[in-house]
Formats: sequence, structure tokens, C-alpha cells
Amino acid sequence: MRVATEHRLVTANPGETVEVRVDVVNTGELIEGVTAHLIGLPDGQIAVEPQLLPLFPDSQGQITLTVGVPTHQPAGMHPLTIAVVSHGSGSPTQHVDIDLSVSARPSIKVSPDPQAIRSKRSGRFVLTVENSGNVALDATLSSTQEDKRTKTRFTPETLRVEPGIASPVILTVKGPRMFTGAETDRLVNVGLVAKRAHTIPAMDETETEPELQLETQVRLRQKPLVSRGLLTALILMAIVGLWAAIFLLGLTQVLSGDPMTKAAPPSFFAVSAEADGGGDASGDGGGGEAAAEEAAGSAAAPAGAMPKTGLLPAGVGGEIAGTVTAASDLLPAGRITVQAYRQGRHKLIEVSSAATQTDGTYSLAGLFPTNYVLKFSADGYRPVWYPGAPSKSGAKQVTVAAQGEAEGIDVVIKGKPASITGDIDPGDSLNPVTTKVVARMTTATGDTDPVARTTADGLSYKLKSLPAPGTYELSFTAPGYQATKVVTTVAGGEARIQPTVVLNAGTGQISGTVTDGTDPLGNVTITTTQAGQEVSVITPTTGQVGAFFLDHLPTPGTYMLTFSSEGHGSKAVIVDLEAGQSKTAIKVKMVAGTGSVFGVVRDADGNGLGGTSVLVGGSVQNGGSVDTSTLPSTTTLTEGSVGSFTISGLATPGDYTLTFIREGYASETVPISLGASGAPPKLNVTLGTQLGGIRGTVTGPGGGVYVGATVTATNGIKSWTTTSSAAGDTLANGGYLFSSLQPGTYSVTVTADGIRQQTGMVKVKSGGNAVQSFTLQAAG
Repeated sequence: MRVATEHRLVTANPGETVEVRVDVVNTGELIEGVTAHLIGLPDGQIAVEPQLLPLFPDSQGQITLTVGVPTHQPAGMHPLTIAVVSHGSGSPTQHVDIDLSVSARPSIKVSPDPQAIRSKRSGRFVLTVENSGNVALDATLSSTQEDKRTKTRFTPETLRVEPGIASPVILTVKGPRMFTGAETDRLVNVGLVAKRAHTIPAMDETETEPELQLETQVRLRQKPLVSRGLLTALILMAIVGLWAAIFLLGLTQVLSGDPMTKAAPPSFFAVSAEADGGGDASGDGGGGEAAAEEAAGSAAAPAGAMPKTGLLPAGVGGEIAGTVTAASDLLPAGRITVQAYRQGRHKLIEVSSAATQTDGTYSLAGLFPTNYVLKFSADGYRPVWYPGAPSKSGAKQVTVAAQGEAEGIDVVIKGKPASITGDIDPGDSLNPVTTKVVARMTTATGDTDPVARTTADGLSYKLKSLPAPGTYELSFTAPGYQATKVVTTVAGGEARIQPTVVLNAGTGQISGTVTDGTDPLGNVTITTTQAGQEVSVITPTTGQVGAFFLDHLPTPGTYMLTFSSEGHGSKAVIVDLEAGQSKTAIKVKMVAGTGSVFGVVRDADGNGLGGTSVLVGGSVQNGGSVDTSTLPSTTTLTEGSVGSFTISGLATPGDYTLTFIREGYASETVPISLGASGAPPKLNVTLGTQLGGIRGTVTGPGGGVYVGATVTATNGIKSWTTTSSAAGDTLANGGYLFSSLQPGTYSVTVTADGIRQQTGMVKVKSGGNAVQSFTLQAAG
């Protein structure tokens, strides 16, 4: 099989798609099935057409590879390799080397979060500066403001942003002090100037490109310490109170001398046994009420008479109506109990009750014409007496006329503080996640500033003293995670337990530079596994020589990066990424003539075994013996990718043995061979449980050793049998031994002619011998 291509140098812009055509000739005598793939870019950005090219002997075909260049692909020359694989005759895989020249496309974005802040003095804005191009940029931030008294500060003011990286900048805006007056907007125009951090001489770049300039705007809405509306409200309240006092005083003086204008005739009430005896005829709930009930069956009421107690028929009595609202959000409060009391001879007597509807309205009908006081209460609310007193001593009377309606008896009721607790699930993070939890009331008709906030350093949170009732939007923010919001409703005094909130982590990045100890090293293949798929990139040989970049990595996670280069051996590096974390300054040193090995150690159930010692031994290297005292050793990881290990700095070429030791498990030794180049070998090692045993001696009835007794051990599934030893055997006289037993609980039984059977229970542990001895007794 012979392959060739005319596309030795491919020029492309970031984000574009280019095609590379490979000509394949079948020089064999069998029908070939040929596939091709590209090494050096992620497979997900490459399409091959056709996926399988059939070729008859001496025939020729063409395979087209469509390559999508990533938007953040670093500018410069990137060596790529096309591998053409035979699936017919088994011919060796053919490789074609090409160079991908990626042009420089500088681009940058800046976005503020939030766009506006409402505060009394100062606000902090987060400016996200994102390099959306493929070259490093040096950015400088500045600001201009209309009011020269407004001060601004950037942290930092200048920064270098690598391709594909978003860096936060804190902008602090501080306005002058305001004691009174209306709210004032402090507008700040933010300017950003960015320029290329370096040029690429190998790509004929002699001058830097024009500077990139961007602008955005943030707004600080400054509130006065004492608002103008509050001052106006206080003045109006004072004026209204003064006029109300004058009006009430004058009305009292005018009406104080008016005679009674109407009296109810005797027939208005049912006949009472005490009507003629000086009983209570005023309907105040005194002795007259009880007497009337006792005489109800013996005295006939006049025609059309009304009952003296309870409620009057519909359309005859009076009515009280109004609306109840909650103090927390000024919205209607439903299911509030409304109780009407009138003054009896010695105490208040409840005469009627009702509950508010969902719209907060209530109605008390069939009331006798007199004065009443109203109580509003419910579980989770503080009782209130109309119009707003905490106790009945401060209640105001409501007067009800015959067949009249007292409307607009409205009350504002205050709920007891509520609380919200719950758990936070940060995923597989290795470190504790600090989560900020902020509660905002969505049903409030006024300001929607946060009413409560807390910081959860663990996995649970609690928001206390929340105004209730109300509907709240809870926002959860943590470094590296996307903001999460949930909406929940609490009633007055409720201790709500919220379902667990799962934080969604963002993606991470790994980038850095590969050197030979002094200079950057190009043409190094970096391989890792992402979402179960192997991904590899190659460091450029021109431009940003030795630089590598892996993005869109799921986090949190642990990644094993393997570096291989011809003439420099191989090396493996373990990188842990927390949620949304990016590690961009990794420096890898490749030493010529050295290699590495990596892998994972598991138990028989497939679980990673952390804390396992990995010892390196050498046998032959370059025709001579190896000094084992200089060989490295390591221990497998106990967090993240548990059981993983990596060992670097092994001289190549050479043969080695790796021994894995962990308490409670049988040791394992694995041989490996390292070449002068190529990817490092990956080992998957399984350690079996270390076995144990049972030993002891059998003593006869007379006190001497007993030889020839049958000893049986069983774990309920399998049995083992032996006899007590005689003189001269390996064991002591009367001794026995069971070896190679799995850890667990065993029963050991001794039998012999003329003696009583004896049984003992023993527990076998890994790597040890349990002791169980017997003293026999003669059968009686």
C-alpha cells in the first residue's frame, strides 16, 4: 500500500473548515479496506469520507479528511499526522505528515455583572474579560464618569489573557455621600484596550495588529440615607394627625349632648322569664341571656320577635367587612381567623367568627346593632386587634347599625419569621465548596434587595428570620459553578426544609508548556481521556513552541496527561481540576533518555486501592545492571482518581519490575519494558486478598500430646481436614495447620476414637494465623 498527499502545508483560520485529500494505491495482491484518521486534533472535529475505502489490487482511491479548526486553536505551525490503516491484507499502517498553519485572530470581549447596582455609597461590579481569539492579549482597563466626584478602581487594571481564558476584574465605583434627596444614577463608561502580547516571526509577522478597543457601561444607582419620600410621608402624617385630632374633638363636643333618637320596642327581643323582674334587657350577655334560654320553651315570643342571643337572620342584622393583608409583602392573606367580640357585663363575649378568603376578604353578617372589637389571628402570625393593636386594650370599637354595613375594616397582620434549610450537592469535588446563598422576596411590591444571605462552607445551609409569608428566589453561587436559582414559598413561622440543590459545574481547561529543561519542545504528543474518549494534541514547532491547550474538560475531575516525544521518552502527569477550575501554567520537563509508567490499582471488586506502595526494581538496562537504590517509588492516590499512580524519570531503554504492596492484600509484581520513545505504558493491576491460616496443638486426656486426631475446619461452604502431627514431623508433637484460607469465620472440630468431640470458633485475618488449641476428654 502506498499513500501520498499534495497538501503538505494547510493554511486555515480559527473556526474554519479545511479539506485534506490523501491518495491511496493498493500495491498488494489482495482486496484492501482502508480507513484514515488524523493525529494531533480532537477526533470530534474531524470527518472522514469515505469511512472505509475498498481497493482492488493495483487500484487507486482517495480519502478526504474534513478538519474543523477549533476557535481557540493557538496561532502558529502545528504538525499533524494522517494514519492510513489497512483492514484487508494487514499491511503496515502508513503515515503522512502535514503542517497546519493557523493564522492569528485576536478577539476579546468584556461584560459586566451586574449591569446596575443600587446602593447607598458604593458598588462592586465583576468585569469578565474573555479572550475569544487564539493569541495572547495584554489588556488595559480605564474609566470615565460624568460626575467627577465619582471614584473608580480596577483590580487589576492591566492583565494578560491567554486564548480561551476568561479573567475576572473587580470594578469598585464609589459615589459622594448623600443624606437626602432623590436617587441619583452614577454612570461609568468602561474602556478596554488590548494588543497582541507577541508576534510569530516564523509566520512572517513583522508588526503587531491594530489595538482592540471595547466599551461598556455600568450604573450605580445611589440612594440617600433619608429618602425624599420618607420626609414627605412624615410631614403628611403629622398634618393628618393634627386635623384628625381637631375633627374628633369638635365632633365630640357637638354630639355629646344629643338625646337618644331611637329605642327598640319590647317585641324586638324574644320573651324572657326575667323581662318583668328587672333582668338584663340590654342584650349585653349577662344573666338575661341565660334566663332567656331557660324560658325559651315556656314562654311564647311575640310575632316577628328577634332572638336575643347569637346572630340575627340574614337581611336583618348588621355586617362588618374588610380585607386582611400581610405586612411582609402587602399581599392578601388568606385563612386568617376573624373574631367579633361585644362587651358583656364582666368580659368580652365572642358573637361571630369567619376566615378570610384567598383574596384576603372577610364578612361577618347577622350582627346585633351595637359596638364590637375584632381580633385577627392564625397559626404562624402575631394576633392583632383592629386597627393594629397587639392586645385588646388598644382595640378600636366598630359600630354596627341595624341592617347597616361597616365596610373597609382593613387590617395588616404580621407573620412570624420563617426559615429555610436545605442541603447542597457540589458533585465530586475534592475540596469543600463555599456556596453563597441569597434570598430575595419576589412577591414584595417595593424593593427587591436581598432579605437574607448566608455562606455554606459545608453541604447544608440555613436562612433565618425571613419575613413571612412570602415567595422567595434563592440563588446559589459558588466558585467554578454555574449560578443556580430556585423559587419557594414560606408561610408565617414556617421552618421549611428545601429539597437538595445540585450545583452544575462549568468546564475547565488545562494548558502549559513542554520544555527539555531549557528550551520549549515542539512535536510532543499530549494524550488524555475526556468523557471516555481519548483526546490528543501536539505542541507546535513554530510560534508558541511547546505550548499545549486542552479545553471543555468536565469538572470536577482528575486527568492523567501523558507526554511522549521521539528522543525524549515519555512522562505522565496527574492534574486535578476543581469545579470550573482552569490550570494554565503547567510546566512539563521532558528529559532525554527517560520514560514513565502510569496506571491504576484496584481490588477484586474493581474499587480503586489508595495508599498502595509502588516499588520499582530493575533487571537489565542497555546491556548492564541497574542500580536499584536510585530507582523511584510512589503511593497510589487516596482522593480524586483513587488508586492511580505515575512514576517518571526511568532511564530508557530498559526493563523494570513494579511491585505493589498493601496491607491486607497479596503483593503483585508486574514486569514492564520502556523504549527510547513512544507513549508510556498503562498498567491495570488487581490485588487479591491476602490469605491467612489456623494452627494449634491437640493435648490428650492425660496431659500429653495427642497424635492422629482428625481436625476439620469449615466456613459453611467448604471443609478442610488434617490430623495432629507425630514426633519428628514439621509441626510440633500434636500440632496441626491449615494454610491458604480466605479471611473469615471458621469452625474447627476435633474427633478421635474414645474421646468427646470438641468444636471451637476462630476468625482468620489477612496475612496471619489464628490459634485454636484443644484439650481432649475421654468419652464417658
